[in-house]
Amino acid sequence: MRSESGHPWSRDPTPGIAVLLTGAAFAGFLVLTAALIFFPAFQEVDARISEVMRGTDLPGLEALALGLSFLGSGWVMAVLTAVGALWLLFRGRRPEAGLLVATMVLGTAAGSVLKAAVERARPGLETARIPIPESYSFPSGHALAALLFFGIAAFLFFVLAESVRVKIGALLACWALAFGIAISRVYLGVHYLGDIIASWMLGCAFILIAIAIYVSWITRKRPA
Repeated sequence: MRSESGHPWSRDPTPGIAVLLTGAAFAGFLVLTAALIFFPAFQEVDARISEVMRGTDLPGLEALALGLSFLGSGWVMAVLTAVGALWLLFRGRRPEAGLLVATMVLGTAAGSVLKAAVERARPGLETARIPIPESYSFPSGHALAALLFFGIAAFLFFVLAESVRVKIGALLACWALAFGIAISRVYLGVHYLGDIIASWMLGCAFILIAIAIYVSWITRKRPA
């Protein structure tokens, strides 16, 4: 009999696919980073696409973008992470709480280091709908944190929820929020689309690595 927190991951044929996807995500991130640093033509394309996105004008869109951007801010993500971890601990899910906290802390720290290393300037003041942050633009901290949090949340809902309807609803809601927060930053004029795509690639790689470690841990802890 397996424990309450155990899952028959050892029979899952997908670890090799996960490794390939992780490598592809990291490779894509490195290629995109190099393109944005060394190829002015690529920078120009990125800037023009981002400008088109910022120019979209629909009723209520700016208010929605402001709300999503607020949801993805650093302190809100920190509070959500703490609340989520405490709830998991209260439910006796220590490995899952560790998965959430470690992914958020290490992933966002890596994003901050990369910002300082790449030093990409943000879009000009004339394009922004909100005050320009003082930090660099690449990768997007909002997009990365949102993808990490809602990506792990989607995985945990899928693993822990018993209802198929809840699993599907949580997956759709989590990924919609992660996407909305990321795109809102381009619309508000404080990021280029390239910053967002790079954040998604980096975030996906971190999520896959974190889940692989989590799966390995609970598999070893599962009684024979």
